[in-house]
Amino acid sequence: MITPKFSVVIHAEEEFDWDGGFYPANTAVTHGAELIRFVDALLDVGANVTLAMDYPFITSEDGKRVVSHFKHLDGERIEFATHLHPWVNPPIPEGTTSVTNRESFPGNLPEEEEYAKLKALTDEIERVTGTRPVTYLAGRYGIGKHSRQILNSLGYKVDLSVSAYTDFSRNEGPDFSLSSNQITRDDTVTSIPHTCSFVCPLPWVEQHFNRNPSDYQKWASNKLTAILLKILRVKKYRLSPEGFGFAHMKAVTEAQLRVGQEVYIVSLHSPSVKPGCTPYVKSEAQYDAFKHSLVTYIDYLLRQKKGEAFLPGYFVKDD
Repeated sequence: MITPKFSVVIHAEEEFDWDGGFYPANTAVTHGAELIRFVDALLDVGANVTLAMDYPFITSEDGKRVVSHFKHLDGERIEFATHLHPWVNPPIPEGTTSVTNRESFPGNLPEEEEYAKLKALTDEIERVTGTRPVTYLAGRYGIGKHSRQILNSLGYKVDLSVSAYTDFSRNEGPDFSLSSNQITRDDTVTSIPHTCSFVCPLPWVEQHFNRNPSDYQKWASNKLTAILLKILRVKKYRLSPEGFGFAHMKAVTEAQLRVGQEVYIVSLHSPSVKPGCTPYVKSEAQYDAFKHSLVTYIDYLLRQKKGEAFLPGYFVKDD
């Protein structure tokens, strides 16, 4: 029997209009108190939490209060990691008022620029937390051809930027459609994907696509077989309380357990803990449902599945 190992990864970032473009001036972070209460609730039910922090978050007063509140748990229940949003991360050329969709993915930047931005963020997180981060999450999951080399040069051990079975190329981002949830190693960097899964009422269909994502892409790209996918009710769910309820997250886990998956990344964005800051949580009622789904899921993993909480950077050190 597989013992699922899981980590809650929070994309700790500024508040901005998700459909309004990418502007260096959008750096507001006002949800620190809400995030502290939310993370405390997750810790109380047995989760470990990775705070993947971007530049506006770690330099804000609210972000610093969050760090101060959890600093005594660093390396035990909390991990401070990096999350690079290039449009708000120095160095920013003078006179820049916005960046293109393509430039919002860190891996699309020139190597020197991607390195300079990540080094600035890494140094700032070390300065504020007292710990040099070893776990990285690219903003918008935007790793590129130079990213692993840059991570290696800055001392990173873990990359959380892959989103299994997901294609961002329509937005000029990376294509992970053929990537599963399996851990991979490249030089000194270990990649632990954000967990996604195909789910289907027919277990053998579900397992086939989770083991052979290239077949799903072939079916999805053909009009006739794409219709068949709908008839078979093949869907892709993300392991997240944002846009998904407990039943969806449980379905992801059960599907991945059937193909032997052991490690799970549960993810969300920090502004979602304050109603009105993300499209996922617009009201108090939605917040209550969002929080309840995640807490119920953690309880399900720990109690029913006898799961174990981990922190990515320390998990790899012990691996």
